[in-house]
Amino acid sequence: MHVFATAIVGAAVGAAGNALMPARHSGGLITTVALGITGANMVAALGWLMDFWAEGSLMGYAAGVGGSLVMLIGYRMFAGPSTE
Repeated sequence: MHVFATAIVGAAVGAAGNALMPARHSGGLITTVALGITGANMVAALGWLMDFWAEGSLMGYAAGVGGSLVMLIGYRMFAGPSTE
């Protein structure tokens, strides 16, 4: 169940990242939301597996926000501009 809650947090961060960092890039809203979900779940699960926090804890969700932002910023850095 916590995976879905983390996915919702990641989707919100991805959508906010798309709104806050508008730029011409190869991905759209779906790409940024997918990157947000991926980053949030990856960091939250990694911290849980390494015993940094309990599953479903507030710290896991906060780290998920950080992971989402890292994924979005990394994508913006390495993805080239749109060819449109």
